[in-house]
Amino acid sequence: MTRMTAMTDLDRADSRQLSSRVRWVILGLLGLVFFVSGLQQANLDAPAVDEGVDVSSGVAAWVHRDLRMVPEHPVLPKAIAALPALLAHPIVPEGESWDEVAWFDWSDDFVTANEDAGRLRQTFLLARVAVLVQGLMVAAVLYLLARRWFGPDGGLLAAGAWLTTPYVVGLGHFAMLDVPFTLATVGLALLLTHWWDRPSDRRTIALGLAVGLALATRHTALVLAVWVMVAVIVRLRARPRLAVRSIALVAVVSLIPLWGVYRGLAPAGPAPEAKAHFESLLSYQSGRSPVVKLVSALPFPLEWRAGYASLDYSSVGRPASLAGQAWTGGRWWYFPVAAALKLPATLLIAVGVGWLLALRRAARRRLLVVSTLSPALGLWLVLVVQTMNLGLRLVLPSIALAMVGVGALAEPVRSSLRALPRTFPVPRSMERRAWSALGTVVAVMVVATVQLGSMVLSAPHSLAWSPWPATPPYRWVSDSNVDVGQAVFEVRDWVADHDHPYVAIDATRGLSVGGSSRQLLGADPAAIKGWVAVGVTTIRDTRRRELAWLRAYCPVGSIGGGSVLVYRFDRPPGPAPGPDRPAAPCFGDRWSTRG
Repeated sequence: MTRMTAMTDLDRADSRQLSSRVRWVILGLLGLVFFVSGLQQANLDAPAVDEGVDVSSGVAAWVHRDLRMVPEHPVLPKAIAALPALLAHPIVPEGESWDEVAWFDWSDDFVTANEDAGRLRQTFLLARVAVLVQGLMVAAVLYLLARRWFGPDGGLLAAGAWLTTPYVVGLGHFAMLDVPFTLATVGLALLLTHWWDRPSDRRTIALGLAVGLALATRHTALVLAVWVMVAVIVRLRARPRLAVRSIALVAVVSLIPLWGVYRGLAPAGPAPEAKAHFESLLSYQSGRSPVVKLVSALPFPLEWRAGYASLDYSSVGRPASLAGQAWTGGRWWYFPVAAALKLPATLLIAVGVGWLLALRRAARRRLLVVSTLSPALGLWLVLVVQTMNLGLRLVLPSIALAMVGVGALAEPVRSSLRALPRTFPVPRSMERRAWSALGTVVAVMVVATVQLGSMVLSAPHSLAWSPWPATPPYRWVSDSNVDVGQAVFEVRDWVADHDHPYVAIDATRGLSVGGSSRQLLGADPAAIKGWVAVGVTTIRDTRRRELAWLRAYCPVGSIGGGSVLVYRFDRPPGPAPGPDRPAAPCFGDRWSTRG
């Protein structure tokens, strides 16, 4: 009997080890597919609209040890992406735009100079590799977060959801701020969870360091800093002195990495001309905004505070559209509806069901709410009150934290697998339980199949892809939900095969289509004949008034997975404006007709 018991325990140990191996193999394969698909798209896509400024300013910080070209968003994500980009030996111009701290104009110079030298594509490809690695790190942290609540299988489900979501793959290969800030957010959530379990000075210091790094990643991290302070108060409310001491420690320690990043990249601080520019911007915007005035008093680097003022100055109502509606400014329902249109419905259902189960069954529900739901909702609420609906990418940290809830499905699946009958026919007493178990297993398999299928179908244009029924995407979404100017290189190839087409697309500064293309903007519709290519963001948002007439006609094709629409006219179109939502497609037809 003893020998049989020992053998059984050994078999169980082997089973657990095999299960662990299978779990890591699955996670490794998903990570590999994520990276390879992202790398393929990184090599295909042109620099995104914001990417040119972000990469160029990061390169300038390393080369010139000067942060004059990063006046808006914090420098850390740009510097991390620019570090591998230096291997391409990019040209870093100086000249008038550098001396005058004209960062948009200088970004133009950087992009143009490197494209002329044949170094642009390699520079941005290397920068994007750094962001793809950070995307994998987000998956790893989600695994650890979900494992904390739902076991290793739950961690696998949460990480797998992140790695197989087409929008994450599509956005995750651009060297912008969204993925780095998502990593900072989920990392801080994990550290807070550990701190809550057993508060100590060492863990409090780790929290402070993480807050500082988040602040060096995006200004919205101020929300995370407040969230951490509130969490400390809630956890230590029975010990007021320790709570005050811990908050002070977090606040002081957070300054170390923030100042370390800025002075590590620019040891001498801002040059006189840059300092004068930053101080003037701060003074001007502080007089207009009480929030900027408050931020300007914080003991943060001048470049960071000036960046916040610049961001506040430019955060005015911008054109936006979604689901056939168009407006200027912000709408409270924008991000939830955008999520419904860009993320697979099965994923949304899995997230909703997962959180219902998690909040019902979690042994420590308060910690789950404080560590995961609170930052997700806090970041979303801040974006609701601002006036820029630039795309779902702004709430990417909230999406990542929401995926933690998918891990709660692991336990029902395990229970269902145990409940499945081992023999047939099934005894009548077990029929209901067996059918319920089978339904649970099948439902999770459907979610996994749709996720993997969507990831495969969306490549190599994952950003432009949308799930059914929100197809074709251009009729439902715009801006960074489908088009950030990433199809410029593909449009160039298209132009080479067509006779003097008219083109209008939003592209990163310094990058143009060129070739035999003609400018659509400003052209008289009565004089247009032949081929036309227009970006979805251009026709729906940024130039929607000038191109209102074009929305009345059906596109005969698309470029870049649907981020650019193609029209063809056998006679000049009429100038009468079309609806906010562009006409339904007539893909494959010879000519565009009025819808």
